[in-house]
Amino acid sequence: MLGTLLLLGGLPGAIWGAFTSSVLLWHLTFAINSVAHTVGSIRYPTGDDSRNNALLALLTLGEGWHNNHHHYQSSATLGFFWWELDLTYWVLKALSATGLIWDLRAPPRAVRDGLVRPVPEVESAR
Repeated sequence: MLGTLLLLGGLPGAIWGAFTSSVLLWHLTFAINSVAHTVGSIRYPTGDDSRNNALLALLTLGEGWHNNHHHYQSSATLGFFWWELDLTYWVLKALSATGLIWDLRAPPRAVRDGLVRPVPEVESAR
């Protein structure tokens, strides 16, 4: 990839296409476990300080719905409601439609709506 970027865009193409994008990705990933525990809204009482942050969700393609993740951790989607944009889940759904991945989980409606507390699932040996 770096060679292609150098051929097509020279040194500026390599810097922006490989190095700058990687550093931004790292910082956004790290922000989920710092900013998403200090700034945002709390929908579910999870016993920690996790929060949903719409700006982080947009920048990280859905990972900013962090309080949702802490509420129901086995869900493939972090955006529990239609207005919570989760592009990563849409990619996973497309891969699931092709058969490349399977067993995507979403929170049951009662858990999503906060009517019942999620029960930790025990993974079966496969």
